[in-house]
Amino acid sequence: MEATIVVAIISASASIAVATFSFVFSKWAERRAALQQRKLAHYQELLNAISDLAIDGTDKNRANQRFATAANTIALVAPQYVIKALMQFHDEVKYSNPNKSAEGHDKALKKLLLAIRTSLQLPFQDDPYNFDFHLIGSAPRQMKDTRKECLDQHGNPQDTNSHP
Repeated sequence: MEATIVVAIISASASIAVATFSFVFSKWAERRAALQQRKLAHYQELLNAISDLAIDGTDKNRANQRFATAANTIALVAPQYVIKALMQFHDEVKYSNPNKSAEGHDKALKKLLLAIRTSLQLPFQDDPYNFDFHLIGSAPRQMKDTRKECLDQHGNPQDTNSHP
């Protein structure tokens, strides 16, 4: 074969190989991005469900059902270490645990959140020793009502010992 034909065959083969590699790589990247989006949606639903359990005034039966659904469906997209951390969190907070505690809850929640954050491959590194998080809920309804009674019409604190 002539050198020009060999060069043309090599050039065409290289072009096809590069195009194939680019296509395969872009499809892999698209699938990975789609999985990340699905994981994020599942994790958001899980954390929203956990949050509902911490907020006073929410329907606790509905909140428990939402948590159960989120926890049961997260296995579709979460890696094993996230599922393990979720099961440890559930074991700590479930009704049948006679030894549940606020400290155990916060420790299991911290482990779950760190596992979720690792799974999401965030562009920064967490320090598990200094990572501090607890759920933020609303004040009990009675406390809110009492506080309102101690404020004047402009929202300023009112002396509750004085009589008008």
